[in-house]
Amino acid sequence: MKKTLALLLSAMMILPAASIAAPKDKPGNGELKNKQNKSEWSLVWSDEFSGPEIDRSKWTYDIGNWIVDEDGNGITNGWGNNEKEYYTDSSENAFIEDGKLVIKAKKEQVTDQFGTYDYTSAKLKTKGLFSKKYGRYEIKAKLPTGKGLWPALWMLPEDDKYGAWAASGEIDIMEAWGSRPNTVSGTIHYGEGWPNNKYTGKEFELPKNRGIDKWHTYALEWEPGELRWYVDGELYQTQNKWYSKGTDNAANFAYPAPFDQEFYLVMNLAVGGWFDGEVDETTIFPSQMEVDYVRVYDLKKRDYREPVEPVAGPVVLPADAKQPLEDGNLVYDQNYEEPITIVDQSGEALDTMHWNFVKLPDFGGAGRLELEEIEGKNFAKTIIENPGSQLYSLQMIQNISLGNGGKYKVSFDAKSDAARSMMVKVGAGAERGWVKYSNEESFNLTSDLQTYEFTFDMLNDTDIAARLEFNLGGNGTNPVWIGNVRVEDITGEPVDEEGPKQPLPDGNHVYNGTFDQGGMDRMIFWNFSVEDAAATASVSEETRELHVAIEDGGSHPEAIQLDQQGMNLVAGNDYKLSFKARADETRTIQAALLNKSGTTDYSGINIIELTSNMEEHTVEFTMPEDVSDSEALLVFSFGNGVGDVFLDDVVLLKTSNIPDYGDIDLYPLKNGDFASGLDAWTNYIHYDATAGISVDNGEAKVAISNEGQETWSVQLIQGGLSLAKDVVYELSFEARSTVERNIEATVENSQYIRRLSEKPQLNSQMQLFTYEFTMPADEIVSFKVLLGKDALSPIGSHDVFIDNVVLKVKDAPSEQEPVTTPGIDNGTFSDGTTGWTAWWGDQWSGYAGGEMTSVNEELKVAISQVGGASYSPQVFQKDLLFENGSSYSVEFDARADVHRKMNVNIGKELSFDPWFIGYLPTQTFDLTNEMKQYRFTFMMDKETYDDGKIVFELGNILDGNAATNVYLDNVRIIKN
Repeated sequence: MKKTLALLLSAMMILPAASIAAPKDKPGNGELKNKQNKSEWSLVWSDEFSGPEIDRSKWTYDIGNWIVDEDGNGITNGWGNNEKEYYTDSSENAFIEDGKLVIKAKKEQVTDQFGTYDYTSAKLKTKGLFSKKYGRYEIKAKLPTGKGLWPALWMLPEDDKYGAWAASGEIDIMEAWGSRPNTVSGTIHYGEGWPNNKYTGKEFELPKNRGIDKWHTYALEWEPGELRWYVDGELYQTQNKWYSKGTDNAANFAYPAPFDQEFYLVMNLAVGGWFDGEVDETTIFPSQMEVDYVRVYDLKKRDYREPVEPVAGPVVLPADAKQPLEDGNLVYDQNYEEPITIVDQSGEALDTMHWNFVKLPDFGGAGRLELEEIEGKNFAKTIIENPGSQLYSLQMIQNISLGNGGKYKVSFDAKSDAARSMMVKVGAGAERGWVKYSNEESFNLTSDLQTYEFTFDMLNDTDIAARLEFNLGGNGTNPVWIGNVRVEDITGEPVDEEGPKQPLPDGNHVYNGTFDQGGMDRMIFWNFSVEDAAATASVSEETRELHVAIEDGGSHPEAIQLDQQGMNLVAGNDYKLSFKARADETRTIQAALLNKSGTTDYSGINIIELTSNMEEHTVEFTMPEDVSDSEALLVFSFGNGVGDVFLDDVVLLKTSNIPDYGDIDLYPLKNGDFASGLDAWTNYIHYDATAGISVDNGEAKVAISNEGQETWSVQLIQGGLSLAKDVVYELSFEARSTVERNIEATVENSQYIRRLSEKPQLNSQMQLFTYEFTMPADEIVSFKVLLGKDALSPIGSHDVFIDNVVLKVKDAPSEQEPVTTPGIDNGTFSDGTTGWTAWWGDQWSGYAGGEMTSVNEELKVAISQVGGASYSPQVFQKDLLFENGSSYSVEFDARADVHRKMNVNIGKELSFDPWFIGYLPTQTFDLTNEMKQYRFTFMMDKETYDDGKIVFELGNILDGNAATNVYLDNVRIIKN
């Protein structure tokens, strides 16, 4: 039974059942086998249901149909599973009869504050009354049959120790499909919080003449690192591979989390839901499940097994699988040399060996796929005509073979022509219930070709037809280029623990500061060193705190050290380091933040007084105004003393909010005044709505004939907005409507998580609306104006006007053309070619041919021949001022009659070899025959010069050196 908000993912994964014969239908046979299995177990808790009524000291109830928060506000209906029953604590739905518990589902209407329901039933649980870690859990039950009935015997954690469902785990002892009367299953749920939860399980087939409507004993034996499922004494599955990862963790919790904490029991009979679908005319009501007893045992003849962390061994795929290529790649046809299969109708089969382009009409996605050569390799370019309503409206898919127990790395190169995001995942197809093998990974693409990668553990059964999916829909019309796709088995490769570490989602810069993650030593990301001393460092499962046992402390504090490398410290910001510590005797330790080599001290060497009480200590410091360090070192020094020192809950937070603005776009939204028409804007009109979007008198006009049935049925959108973590943004816009109505203004990421959501009310007068929000993460987001159904619908035909949309960093300086800094002259070419120079090569670079002119206030470089170097020919402008420590944004519009590449260099010209010093690496852009804006930023880390130079190279650039006409316009360099 699922306690999740995931709707489609609540369905049980269907795996091949174990070929195990169930016991014959004769009295006592099941009990005999259980006795044989239970000889080493001792009863510690039970309910035999021998009293006149349900024992309220052992059982409590869930009530209703909704998951609610602690204040009683509804979160989701149907218990997150689309269930149709209303659970009661009535004796009509749960009672004792003939020494058995009866849970009865009835067809009757009930109404509460959230709605009306057509069925009632009961869910009993021991939460707050009885919970246990490890043991044998045995339940004898008889279950109902009938489409849409879903009886379950299961367990949930008493405390969500590792985070929201399913990070803290769920154990399903038995679930049954009412429509499949001879099948039961056992499952575990684990992983991360929804939607990155995972599950594994197996089915058991009962004899045809002894289905779920007969008495059977369902049992689970749970030991550290192992779970075993039985039906009538027959073992049918063993599970020992799982993981748990918290929202704010850098690594998994140490195995065997989450199944190393107390769980309570749950018994219920659901009606409807994703598991067995809805009831039909054949389903009989009332229907009931009966429970003869519930018994919980502890081991009595031996200790519980020691958990054994799963060892990552080599994966051997079955003979009929797609085997890896010679270079280890599980993806075939990396260079797109085979035909790509187009799947544009539901039910069409995928090509199982090579690439597929999927654009199903159900979700409105429309587009095409073309091949384009980049740097000598083929890339698949998805041209998006309509992004559709879902991320999976357009997909590139290839089937790959994955083996149980393997660790895999997915890597690829990708770009767009502007900032946008793309979701990639690996999972199963319909035959396995669309179960996810990897997380749904979201990647922020830019106009620069970059390499992206992620890893995942394959904990499900081997799947020789897994799906690698690039989800390209639901997120704007910017095209996407994808190439060099690889999936590799990296089982056993170590984790890089020393690299730079971005702050975790809760802001903590320290990874595994709670000493409960990584391997079973719980020391991942920490380095312990001893020099001319004697000491050990360990973490026990019980305390989960670092224990430094010191026999010889050496002659100085640095003789024994614990450190973590890779703290990301930003110039000018305030920081607070906090941790808990104690010692067996009063003594001191030291704490400091240093640079990677330990030669620069950011925080001072802080002397910390310890006592025998675990107490919190803090260190506060401010980074220098001119220094940022992405690889700083956190160091604790324990030397020059003996005894035991304990450390826990290490946290390093940035307590001020001064972003590193070097790479932050102060004004990410473009063309907010619609002076360039609808450039940078897209729209979405759902099939149930009728609307047209245009620009009228410098305002965006949305002419709505029918607003549709959803708020999102009509949308004006600008996507690809790159926003930075911890930055406060200000959104403002003007709007009016020919009739009074509400609209919604949102800023949301590709997972539709809203960072801002407001509902301004419009009338016939143009009003200014202004809102502020703080970004919790670095993300590519979209600004959306939702103009569909509202509280007054149907509204009828009306027009909405929007203008002067501004999204900016709060308190950012006004956008204006720079005058003297850095000093670009005639960037709009309204004065012809004044200020610009062309150079056509020499005997060393190879001569180019052509001419530079100004046509229609654009710079035209007509190239008849390229030289032998990238910089022959070139156009440039000199005498530009670039100041040390300042950040600059470079913008320009460009196109070419024939697709080609162009390099942009900024630096200082010299009169001697090497003739030019670049201020940043060469920037390369792919020009098309469409005039587009290109943009990049850089930090000036060289000495201040007032004779800088910007160079547009149009020569022999590998794989993009066409002799053609190139056009430039609107060249700007802005000091941020």
